[in-house]
Amino acid sequence: MEWIERRPPEGAPPDVVVWVSVARLDASWKGDTGYYIGRGGTGAAVAGRYEKFGDWFRRGDPIEMSVVSYDEERGCISFTDGRHRFAWLRDNGLRYLPVQVAQDQCTLIEALFGSSSTSTPTTRAADI
Repeated sequence: MEWIERRPPEGAPPDVVVWVSVARLDASWKGDTGYYIGRGGTGAAVAGRYEKFGDWFRRGDPIEMSVVSYDEERGCISFTDGRHRFAWLRDNGLRYLPVQVAQDQCTLIEALFGSSSTSTPTTRAADI
């Protein structure tokens, strides 16, 4: 599987890529109850989007990294983009993946959710 970065809006600083533990990120994301997608695409999923990502994945096209932030006030991860991708990959056994985070949250996200995996930005589909 090939990961690609989402380009920042014009004039915005680029995000930082952090490899994270899917299990730890998911445990925190459960606190974002209005947007959490449960196993099999249940919960706050947009109808059909979870399944469409599965079709996309099976084609073998590059996957845009999810963009996340940590809401310190609520104590949970929040997705700016890519929550359906994350949920599908989680449900299909991926243990580590790269996410994009704002530069000012990089150290915090790495400390809370960073993986000890030495993965590279290209991961084989067989890894999940």
